[in-house]
Amino acid sequence: MTNLWLLGFTPLLLLATAVAIMRGGRPCRPYGLAWCGLAATMIGDYFLAVRGAPLHSDGFLYGVAGFSLAHLCWITFLRRHAAWNARLAFALTFSFGVLFAARVIPALPSHRLAWALSAYALLSILSVSFACGVHRLSRAWRYGLCALLFSDAMIVFGQILRVPHLSKAVGVTYLASLVLIAVAILRCGRAPRPSERLRQLRAAPRAVLWGGAAVMLLFLAAMAFYPGKGYNPCMRMLSVLGRTRLNGIDYPACHYLFTAGLALSAWAAARFYPALACFVQGGRKKAGLLWGGALNSAGLLTIAFVPENVNGFYHNVGCFAAVGGGALALILLTVRQPRPRVGAAARWSWLVWCCVLVAVFEAFLLAHRFKLLPFAPYVPTCQKLLILTFSAWLGFYAVALHRLLRKVLSGRANRIENPSDL
Repeated sequence: MTNLWLLGFTPLLLLATAVAIMRGGRPCRPYGLAWCGLAATMIGDYFLAVRGAPLHSDGFLYGVAGFSLAHLCWITFLRRHAAWNARLAFALTFSFGVLFAARVIPALPSHRLAWALSAYALLSILSVSFACGVHRLSRAWRYGLCALLFSDAMIVFGQILRVPHLSKAVGVTYLASLVLIAVAILRCGRAPRPSERLRQLRAAPRAVLWGGAAVMLLFLAAMAFYPGKGYNPCMRMLSVLGRTRLNGIDYPACHYLFTAGLALSAWAAARFYPALACFVQGGRKKAGLLWGGALNSAGLLTIAFVPENVNGFYHNVGCFAAVGGGALALILLTVRQPRPRVGAAARWSWLVWCCVLVAVFEAFLLAHRFKLLPFAPYVPTCQKLLILTFSAWLGFYAVALHRLLRKVLSGRANRIENPSDL
């Protein structure tokens, strides 16, 4: 009963949002359904947080049902105001589907619970895909439902998969999600937000450059905290850093740092690939680029979810998805550009160099398979070169996009200053 205070916290949010809906008049009336979703979370709180229903009990299922009802209310509300993000839904379904197949379902005590949690995960993904889709509602919807998905993921890893040191993240992110959803409802009377396309384009290069720098620091920190004699990047594959057991130590610090780095790289890629569509022309090419980016992001998140020592097959599924999605984007940004915004020499140089590295990497793998060469240092070193090359390619396009946006915005400013030119 240590979480009994939740029964007072959520009602305060419900009271404040109810007053806002009633005072907001006609524009706020549709938000009554969103308010019902916030109220339904109290069912889940009662069974899961207050009563602390164990995983194998009916009470746990009742709690999952309460949160499922909340998501159904939010989905019904959001689909009236938003177009869902199908690529985000695919990426999350892919990565969480692999997580469930490889780790979660085998750890559950019953098939009934497996079905219930799988259905809840799909509802949660659907609500996030609507919140992150195209709409003019408050951005608090996006942040609130993403925080709730993150909190649920921490519950899965901490309580079901028994990954230590994650319990504190659950409560903080869950409370943040409730507050953000309440803020989204409180803003029901505000005027619709303007289109965010330009803002998203301007933020995309920063997501890659700053996000990439943060990912690099996390990976370097993971190498520094590698237990034992230390990590040699030329002798070991990068995914070794994410293992749940290394040199007799369960869940070493490098596991958390590596997983965080991969999750951050998936986020940065998901933010950046939609902006790259301005470098290609034609509906099919743009769609191929966007779906390739979604596959790349899904693969990176899958690698984070399933370490190689937990399930090698599903870990490799994530690797193939990340490589395949990135390769598709690289090819589409290189070939047959009628009005290229990046020179042909630069575009083809990146593609040729990547193809050479892939060919060398595969040759080393075959040579190792037929016992012609040892695995290290050849394969691990080539892997690092491939990763650094692809990261540099993303950085190159981030700089190109930044320059393109500066040129476009300065051109707009000049036309406004000289109305006769319009």
